[in-house]
Amino acid sequence: MKVPYSWIKEFIDIDVSAEEVAEKLNLSGIETTVSKFGRYIPNIITVKVESVEKHPERDKLFICKVNDGTKTYQVITGANNVKQNDIVILAKVGANILGRDIQPAKFGSYISEGMLLSLEELELEEKSEGIFILDPETPIGKDPNEILGLGQDDILEIEITPNRGDVLSVRGLAREIAAIFGLKRKDYSPNLPSVNEKVNINLNTEKVLRYKGTVIKNVSVSQSPLHIRLKLIKSGLSVINNIVDITNYILLQEGQPLHAFDLDKLEGDITVRHAFDGEKIVTLDGQERVLTQEDIVIADSKKALAIAGVIGGENSKIDENTKNILLESAVFDPSSVRKTAKRLGILTDSSYRFERGVDVENCSKASDKATELILSIAKGQLTATNDLYPKKYQPKTVVLRPEFVEKILGEKVQEQEIQKILSDLEIPVEKTGDVFNVSIPSFRAYDLEREIDLVEEVARIKGYDSFGPDYPSISTVNFQKPTAYEFDSKVRQFFLHNGFTECLNYTFTSEEIYQTLKLPTPTLHIQNYILKTQSVMRDTLVVSLIQNQLENLRFGKKDLALFEISSAFFQDYESINVAGLVSGKLVEGFKYTSKVKTFDTNREWDFLTLKGVVENLFSYLGLDFELSDENILPFLHPFESVNILINGKNVGYVGKLHPQVAIELEVPKNTWLFEIKLKYVSRQLNENPLKEGFLYTYYLNRKQTVFKELPKFPPVKRDLAFVVDTNVKVGKLMEDLRKASELVKTVRLFDVYFLSDTQKSVAFSVEFLNPEKVLSDEEVNAEVEEILNKLKLNYPDLELRK
Repeated sequence: MKVPYSWIKEFIDIDVSAEEVAEKLNLSGIETTVSKFGRYIPNIITVKVESVEKHPERDKLFICKVNDGTKTYQVITGANNVKQNDIVILAKVGANILGRDIQPAKFGSYISEGMLLSLEELELEEKSEGIFILDPETPIGKDPNEILGLGQDDILEIEITPNRGDVLSVRGLAREIAAIFGLKRKDYSPNLPSVNEKVNINLNTEKVLRYKGTVIKNVSVSQSPLHIRLKLIKSGLSVINNIVDITNYILLQEGQPLHAFDLDKLEGDITVRHAFDGEKIVTLDGQERVLTQEDIVIADSKKALAIAGVIGGENSKIDENTKNILLESAVFDPSSVRKTAKRLGILTDSSYRFERGVDVENCSKASDKATELILSIAKGQLTATNDLYPKKYQPKTVVLRPEFVEKILGEKVQEQEIQKILSDLEIPVEKTGDVFNVSIPSFRAYDLEREIDLVEEVARIKGYDSFGPDYPSISTVNFQKPTAYEFDSKVRQFFLHNGFTECLNYTFTSEEIYQTLKLPTPTLHIQNYILKTQSVMRDTLVVSLIQNQLENLRFGKKDLALFEISSAFFQDYESINVAGLVSGKLVEGFKYTSKVKTFDTNREWDFLTLKGVVENLFSYLGLDFELSDENILPFLHPFESVNILINGKNVGYVGKLHPQVAIELEVPKNTWLFEIKLKYVSRQLNENPLKEGFLYTYYLNRKQTVFKELPKFPPVKRDLAFVVDTNVKVGKLMEDLRKASELVKTVRLFDVYFLSDTQKSVAFSVEFLNPEKVLSDEEVNAEVEEILNKLKLNYPDLELRK
């Protein structure tokens, strides 16, 4: 937003350079730059038009006689808006306009002794329709640079954060500057004639917070006074006519968007309502817009007249024939305006302010100020008004403690200074006991909500540069990392060291992927999601990793080993999980052939390889576990997936993506996944975070590692192949074999094959060891016989293959 510094001075008595004001504003958090208005142009002068005649030899040209009070000039122009007695600006011979030196020029038989200037030629507007006309009372023979302030007036240009809509006006910026410099802001109250007649207005939506309509009849639409036009031009706005210019003038001065309708183009009462699906309106920019039910419109009984808070309609605009107007001053819901403006791709000065919050309490006063200007400049009579304010603003009270201010800012701020700063910002404050009770005014309702917000106000107005340096205190006690941090680091480093790549994903995702994975949709939905693909909070990490895989496939990368440590969300708690996805080829190491050293990437990921990685993680953490093939998740292959159990509690799974799901997702069929629950995070502060079913709980209660002396005697190895029923679980058999004898040191599965539909062969390599002596063959044979007898108690049909 651009604001002439001279306009600011109408609201505060300040004798400080614009550069110093900008410096202070920047320190207070409002990004501000200073520039000069236009550039000084030598050899230009104000003149009065004595006559205007058509050029007898050129159809589109006019011959003007203009006088500067001492000399008459003949000037030829193509502008058709110049009339006798107009006061205009003449560029005399020798002036440089837009890089071109003005010289006497011949048009047919007539010579032009200069050039009448438009705003475009004054370098104040990109494109002008005609010559710039000054006010009738403007003295002639004067330097227009002085009158317009070219190259002299300071322009403040500010950029704000989205929460500071209160400074998007001359009034608001003056309030801010006054507070910084400890001054008082001036204001005025309009004086209007009283009227009893009411405008008929219907509010059919809760998206309008306040709506005031004012009817003014018998206005005269013409050019605005120079002082209004100059302020608009210096602020970067175009001048149109006195009615529209006044609405823009009040927009800039008060921060309250206004809109004027041609009353004679309206049919019936004014209604603020939701648009109909597919309803169309041609807006002031000449574009036809198609609306939805989410949009709010101002309408009469037949048609939409404007898109609320965004832009007006062509069908009710003010033109040179307008005699009666309806002036609208309203406050609309910021989020509604933002959604409509974004969807339609429209950014106007009104929508920019409504999106950032407009002062609902100033709505009526701003309208009255505009009405007073219209009555003064465009004449007319005030005949009716109506101010609908369904839910009046109730100030929120926030308690501010002086000791909290000191705690946050690092040094004590005197209570009198705190109270003065808030009062200078026009924030009502009252000292009650040891605290301040602060009432949040309507113009700051969108950004002042908590005590910390008020501390920020004190700090920025006092000046961040006023606080002395303070060095942090450093404890001399050795810092010890929390166990939970070390646990997370262990898990992370394990996968990094095993060749996995860590992913960082958003914790929200789409509902569609849950449908593909045949999983229930998460219970936590995002109400104001921006993208449909980010509408729910995930309750499993693999949905994000599958999205990572799809993204990698887009770029032709099929060989993946990804993992993520992050949150899964549930109704009453969060679960910190680690999940992984692998596919494609697995790099094994180096191989040497014919003096050439190459990477061996011929082996692909499979179930046993990934299961081995996960098992190594549990061994690395010192945790015992079991595997189960029951209750496999629906998106996993039923025969190549297992659940991981500790103390009978499911802590995760590892397995292959179901082939049908892989086809629907358009990912490789040989995609392998795992997910393990690491930590429980409660939403209740007093709830015990150590829950069963989470690795961290078992990690804290794990058995301490016991080191043993290396055996003095060698082990004896035997390969034992058992014939069992096909429904016997190999893992259970392996565990029972290990427990069947105290002399069994290790058991390793090396072969499984099916003999028939009812029998299979399971072969183990078993090491026997006696720490006291060397075992003989007879002793080992006897032990094998004893083991066989014990196993037959649980597996009656078990036989030892010879």
